[in-house]
Amino acid sequence: MTTKIAAQLQAADQAEPELLRVLLVDDDASVLRFLMSAFTSSRCQVTTASTAEQALGLLGDDPYDLVVSDIKMPGLSGLDLLRSIKGKRPGTPVVLITGVPSVNSAVFGLRYGAYDYLPKPFSVTEVKELIQRFRRDRAEGNGNVHYPAGLNEELARRQGGVEVLSGIGELALQGLEPGVFVEKVLEKTIQSLRCDGAVILLCDQDGKFNASRMGEPELVNQLLTLLHAHFGEVLKTGGRETFTLTKREHGFEALAALIPGVGNAMGILCMGRDARHGAFLPDEKALLHGYAQTTAIALQKIVLREHLEKNLIDTISSFVIALESKDPYLKGHSTRVSLYTGELASVMGMPPGDVVMFSRAGMLHDLGKLVILDNILRKPRQLTEEEFELIRSHPVVGDKILKPLRFLSCEAKAVRHHHERYDGKGYPDSLKGEDIPLIARVVTVADAFDAMTSDRPYRDRRPLEAAVEEILRGAGTQFDPVAAEAFVTIPIARLEQVSRHFDLRSAEAPVAAAQPLVAH
Repeated sequence: MTTKIAAQLQAADQAEPELLRVLLVDDDASVLRFLMSAFTSSRCQVTTASTAEQALGLLGDDPYDLVVSDIKMPGLSGLDLLRSIKGKRPGTPVVLITGVPSVNSAVFGLRYGAYDYLPKPFSVTEVKELIQRFRRDRAEGNGNVHYPAGLNEELARRQGGVEVLSGIGELALQGLEPGVFVEKVLEKTIQSLRCDGAVILLCDQDGKFNASRMGEPELVNQLLTLLHAHFGEVLKTGGRETFTLTKREHGFEALAALIPGVGNAMGILCMGRDARHGAFLPDEKALLHGYAQTTAIALQKIVLREHLEKNLIDTISSFVIALESKDPYLKGHSTRVSLYTGELASVMGMPPGDVVMFSRAGMLHDLGKLVILDNILRKPRQLTEEEFELIRSHPVVGDKILKPLRFLSCEAKAVRHHHERYDGKGYPDSLKGEDIPLIARVVTVADAFDAMTSDRPYRDRRPLEAAVEEILRGAGTQFDPVAAEAFVTIPIARLEQVSRHFDLRSAEAPVAAAQPLVAH
């Protein structure tokens, strides 16, 4: 019985293989002729097309057993053809022809259901092996992608690499600070390439270096030492390739890739892996190079965005300063509120980035007054009800001015709500307690303090100590109690220093007795 089965199998192996209908698609005539010869000699009935559009017209109602298509072609690409075939005839196997082996070539097969791919240049032997593999899978009813052992891991890594490259580009559009952006790039690098440590060394236009690091501290220190020793060699690569800093026999392997910059600015992306965790493969080196190049482009976008945003903020601030300069009683008000806000944010323990943002909000808080007539702002007598309502509209007007500037969305909250009261009796929205954004609660304290300690047409300024006591008395009613109590911890000497900005009166001039506070 066993002998009979063996004989049947041998006869099946010697039988002539079935005729396969194959559609070959390539815009290169020489490649098309080569493929036609290779497939025809392997018992295939071949149809050819020089474009994806022509191939789609040939598909018709009579299906092909296999479609082989180049990816890069004029007009529709091979990927477009693959998508169309999978949409109309999902059971039709498609082989993609790629150019120089790239990160994308294998990912296409995984994402869009290609049977396999042929990397150029390929030989007749490789084509025949592909046909044999296809016949075997077809006989076994296996329509899945068939890759050599170990390639699935490589494809998954490359697919992840493509996603990281895209992710780095998207980070540049999220309005992140450069430091936060760099930290996220390090995270993505370590996760994607299974590093044990990574470093980004950045040099600005002034030649100042800053190193961001992540991973095992001992390895990171070794990476920094290697970067120092091989800095010039990495620069000589010109960003064209990845530089190997050390070999596995040192106990770990380290790679570095130049981050090209503008002018003197540049950087280096470096990663290290313990030798016990395996060597860096060629495609991983290529990915690191890609990450560095994409990081360079993203950083340039961030720097450009920062310059544009800073110029815009400076322009808006100059309008506010120009407005206040027309009124001797308001001159320097927003600058002082900005300084007081920054001091208060600092004593409240906020991170440096938030301190800058809160200070900026203090500078912009009265932006809405730009649309109010000067004679109303400087009116020394009691305002009419209509004039008072116009004054009260400035927070809403300022918020509308900043609305299109999404990078100032937090500052816009302070502009709109700096006249809200903690007890809910403020305006424009009568918010109460912690419903008022924190940035607005902080600016409110700074704004009120400067209003009390500055001369106004309707009253003289209060002494600093008296104004501090008033802030403390208003805790829980007009002011956020946490912000109010933090404000009183700022040294009087520092408050006095800030109060002298644009002060029209000398320090020796007598200060009038305290008067009731009337805030515009």
